[in-house]
Amino acid sequence: MNGRYLVVAWCVALAIAGATTAAVLASDHNDSKAATLALALTVGLSFVGTGLIALWRRPQNGTGYLLASVGYLWFLGALTEANSDWLFTIGAVLGSVAFGAFVHLLLAFPTGRLPSQRDRLLVIGTYALALVGNAALLLFDETPSSDCATCRSTIAIADSARTRDVLNLAGNLLAVGLGITLLLIMASRYRRASAAMRRVLGPVLASGSLALLALLVELVVASFSESAARPLGYVFLATFAMVPLAFLAGILRSRLARAGVGDVLLALARGMPIRDALAQVLRDPTLEVAYWLPESGRYVSADGKPVAEESEGRAVTLVEHAGRPTAAILHDPTLTDEPELVEAVAAATGLWLDNERLQAKLRAQLELLETTVDTSPSLLCSLDRDGRIANLNLASIRASGYPDGEAVRWETFWDVFVAPEERDDSRARFENAAPFHEAAAFEHTFVNLQGKELTIAWSTAPLHDAQGNVRNVICGGLDITERRQRELELEVERDFAGTVANTIPIFLVGVWDDATVNDYGPNPAFELQLGWRHEDVAGRSLLDLVHPNDRYLAGMAISSAANGVPAERRESRWLCKDGSTRIVAWSAREILGMEGRTVVLVSGADVTERREQEEEIRASRARIVEAGDEARRRLERNLHDGAQQRLVALALSLRLAQSKVGSDPAEAHQVLESAREELTSALDDLRELARGIHPAVLTDRGLGAAIEALATRSPVPVDVETTDERLPRAVEAAAYYVIAESLANVSKYAEASEVTVRVSHENGCARIEVADDGVGGADATLGSGLRGLADRLAALEGTLSVDSPPGGGTRVSAEIPLLSTTQK
Repeated sequence: MNGRYLVVAWCVALAIAGATTAAVLASDHNDSKAATLALALTVGLSFVGTGLIALWRRPQNGTGYLLASVGYLWFLGALTEANSDWLFTIGAVLGSVAFGAFVHLLLAFPTGRLPSQRDRLLVIGTYALALVGNAALLLFDETPSSDCATCRSTIAIADSARTRDVLNLAGNLLAVGLGITLLLIMASRYRRASAAMRRVLGPVLASGSLALLALLVELVVASFSESAARPLGYVFLATFAMVPLAFLAGILRSRLARAGVGDVLLALARGMPIRDALAQVLRDPTLEVAYWLPESGRYVSADGKPVAEESEGRAVTLVEHAGRPTAAILHDPTLTDEPELVEAVAAATGLWLDNERLQAKLRAQLELLETTVDTSPSLLCSLDRDGRIANLNLASIRASGYPDGEAVRWETFWDVFVAPEERDDSRARFENAAPFHEAAAFEHTFVNLQGKELTIAWSTAPLHDAQGNVRNVICGGLDITERRQRELELEVERDFAGTVANTIPIFLVGVWDDATVNDYGPNPAFELQLGWRHEDVAGRSLLDLVHPNDRYLAGMAISSAANGVPAERRESRWLCKDGSTRIVAWSAREILGMEGRTVVLVSGADVTERREQEEEIRASRARIVEAGDEARRRLERNLHDGAQQRLVALALSLRLAQSKVGSDPAEAHQVLESAREELTSALDDLRELARGIHPAVLTDRGLGAAIEALATRSPVPVDVETTDERLPRAVEAAAYYVIAESLANVSKYAEASEVTVRVSHENGCARIEVADDGVGGADATLGSGLRGLADRLAALEGTLSVDSPPGGGTRVSAEIPLLSTTQK
């Protein structure tokens, strides 16, 4: 605010104070004029004066206006000292409005603005209570002042003691409630405030809370006795007058703190870190300093991490010197209310930083170089002309195994970094390189003082003096121990991968994304399974080796794999070099190839035999079903043509015998005899049929007895060799039918004179062999009987073979695993 307006405002305050003095001195109802003037003028002028000072220092902050408003409104209470009833009434109505401004001041401090809707409602309620409460009392009390019997309310409409007491009690209760609420809000605000904010809020909130507390006590006591409350009124006035003094103390603190800026420079000169010195002067322990890097155009912290110029909950003061940004101070936002202090500290800091930069420029560069050398992962050594180590960095010290740099300094390079068996050669190379010591590169593997083996790749270059002579030899080294170990590991991994790729039965072939075969394949399994060699397919599209009908889908699969979508396992027909076709189960997957190019690895296996076996299994199952159907049809035909016909004839014979029993007993007897013979033949047919389905002797007595029964019925002599050990039921049944079918074929086709049947148990398998000395020439693929037996054995994981050279007899052999049948 312009200083002229401040002077005018102060003159107005003095004029109002003079009028107040005149009114008090002329009052005919004030017995304590001196005390009233002392307290009233002190309170009013202190608030106005403090407010004007605040406006002079911080005109943009509304706190100064509120302070001055409290003072100006305070003087309105002096109208109650006037001898005029109208002026007395106006003073009685408006005398408490200053307390509304006072509450507004406490809630709006330190920004001058009410921070929340709750605070605005409290302020409005306080103003309303001050105006409406006093006006309501004056409406029902003609003589409201107990100190002045002649002072009358000019707006009274009635004189009701009961109404006055009710209104007075209600007003006091509301005032007490507002006061307690305000005290709780200020206590909560102080508790949540930062350390810097508490230093600002503390004096004002403490003095304001004390004044409010005194006012509340006075109101409570006045409800019971006005005479007892009168001394408390002076206590309230005294505490109320302390509030502007708290503001003045804050302003004085800022002035004193700004005067102590010189302590910052003194602390910095004594070696205190600049951040600690600033935090001490500004009394902000959370303060941070960010330094400007013109090369990168950003602010960084002391440890080099980037710092944003704007930070939530923090205020930023930029520090400049000679028009150039130097640093930024991140501090508590409450310090913005003390701009002179912050600006003075910033100016002093900028000067210090700039002077420090000018004085330590060379030293900083040297420190930067030393730091860079010491933090570098590379080994750096400086050798004198005799090959002794004059200086070395931390990486070199660690590599040497020595405890510190002093222990290794002035040792010869080859005694520290070269293996004993190579030291003479290393010294000779160094001496031969003198006096020019031209740049060179070499490697050494050695064991350091701590017993750790290292491999270092060294390079050397001469360092000349002003006359051009070699002063020192600079050695730079890179620890490649891990890289060498990794190279060896990779070589082993490559050998292993190559061995695996060359020995596994699965074929591998690498192609580019366009399916062209590259140098990654094919492996030997590819040539073994398909016949194509590397030179046959290199640079050729792999799709040329796929059957035309499957080529499109194969190309889509390789293209998908090249785009990062692995092709699922699929089966396609592939072309062999000899022109045949094989069924291959294969998949494709993307891998990283040479020079970052995408390589698709195609892996597959020949599943032709498996597919053929699957087809054979399906055909075997179909044959088993067909054989079962055929067996049922044969059973039905045998029953119909054999036992059924005989039983029908038997029924007719019995009916005929029944008709002749009375008339011709002899003929009836003959018919019955014939029926008996027919019944015997039917029973024989049924027994034979039952043996064909499943012989009872096999179930009751085992395989040996069943084979003996077959041998007795065979027209060709049979020599039987069997074991007495019982086999699993399914094995015995399969063996029985193999022997039965073989003996039937011998009797029908072999023209043999002798048959040998052998059953043995060896190595967990049952072995069955039927051999004859007949004409031979049997073909197991032509007859349905042997093919059905092969299917039955396959169900038990068994095998059937037929050896029948023309003229050399026939040998039928079967083998059935016992373990699998037992599990089943």
